[in-house]
Amino acid sequence: MMSIRNLTTLVSIAALASLSLACGSDDDSPADDSSGSGGSGSDGTGGNAGSSSPDECDLSGDGLPTEAIPLQIDSDMTLTSDTVWTLDDITYVNDGAVLTIEPCTRIEGERDPVGALVVSRGGQIMAEGTANSPILFTSKAAVGDRAAGDWGGVILLGRAPNFEGDNVTIEGLADAPENQYGGSDASDSSGTMSYVRIEYSGFELSPDNEINGLTFGSVGSGTTIDHIMVSNTLDDGYEWFGGTVNADHLISNNAGDDMFDMDQGFSGHLQFLFGRQVSPLSSNPNGFECDSSNDGATPTTTPTVSNVTLCGLGSVATSGEAIGAVFRERLEGTYSNLILTGFERGIDARDDFGTAASPNVEVAGSIFFDNFVDNIAPDETGDDDNDNGFDEIAWITDGSRNNSEDDPGFSCGPSGTPEPYPSSRIDGVTPGSGLDSSADYAGAFEDDNDDWMTGYWVDWSES
Repeated sequence: MMSIRNLTTLVSIAALASLSLACGSDDDSPADDSSGSGGSGSDGTGGNAGSSSPDECDLSGDGLPTEAIPLQIDSDMTLTSDTVWTLDDITYVNDGAVLTIEPCTRIEGERDPVGALVVSRGGQIMAEGTANSPILFTSKAAVGDRAAGDWGGVILLGRAPNFEGDNVTIEGLADAPENQYGGSDASDSSGTMSYVRIEYSGFELSPDNEINGLTFGSVGSGTTIDHIMVSNTLDDGYEWFGGTVNADHLISNNAGDDMFDMDQGFSGHLQFLFGRQVSPLSSNPNGFECDSSNDGATPTTTPTVSNVTLCGLGSVATSGEAIGAVFRERLEGTYSNLILTGFERGIDARDDFGTAASPNVEVAGSIFFDNFVDNIAPDETGDDDNDNGFDEIAWITDGSRNNSEDDPGFSCGPSGTPEPYPSSRIDGVTPGSGLDSSADYAGAFEDDNDDWMTGYWVDWSES
């Protein structure tokens, strides 16, 4: 194997003197699997059906020097793959600065004080990995000792609109200008993140106050987000607070709370999402949790989402209730080609939701299977009615919407490597505007030959 240390660096040693690259486990090198069958990832050896070359990328960090990333990045800086970089506290990429991260770079987060990366308004991150030379944000702890909440997470803050204002402090951080988001530039750019894995994050700053795996605060549509895996985080996998950023090919593995959370006027386009729960870290680990405002604040949260497979805990009990999709507070938008399976309830509409004939949210071409109570939605009457009498069953089962309770023909249970690939295409509907219209099938994968969730950027390790 060619050592990463022998790669030619583009940055001088002097420029790196104050930098530090974070690193994952000692077992994070990819499996040599020329057949394409891949490993389970249970020991950190890569993703399901991976086809990575061991000569391409070694993310173990073995033999590499360690450097701390400075807490204030005020000018352009590059984190190179020949060093293990560490987040020893909260690091800020400030207005006007660009943080570039090379493929096959490892970044480790500290627990005390909590390490996190914040790209403030006007700053940018250029983290462009590849399927088999990804960028890794992980825990400093050794393999077997890693756990959700070991460090903070990654936070992007931008100048796109939200309904809370132009200077809103992001959840989990102190009230300070560098932690604020909001503005009027819908096309604002916070940079690029592609083929990045974020794991064991979500440090609890105080009770019920954790940092998510990947947080977006008013991030604009000029930002590129694709092929991201958030794994084993203590809070939500992904959360959008307003903004217009689009994203595709996202994985949420074993989020402590919700897989995908949208709020404060988010209006981006999301396509090809996979999520699954492994252990019930919260009382209601939902798939989608999407909110707007009962007060009518604008912009309204209006996402366009398609081609999603979300797998709940199955028969694993929780102290509350896990729901595939919770839609509330006058949310609007379009959700198509979903497969929601293994939740206690498939979907729950709340608050003022319109009528079944004219709902605030459209859900079409979707499958609700193995949801243990009523398979789709709760039967709410009397004191249990939380949606002003909205008829969820009539909404979802209306034949014009092409939804069903059919068995999707796969299992992606809570342990081991998930196999959420249907043996053949499941017809759905044409995705909404701004999405790949050719993906007119239900779920995140067209069939068992669909291999976007493969490669070294995917790892199902639990500790």
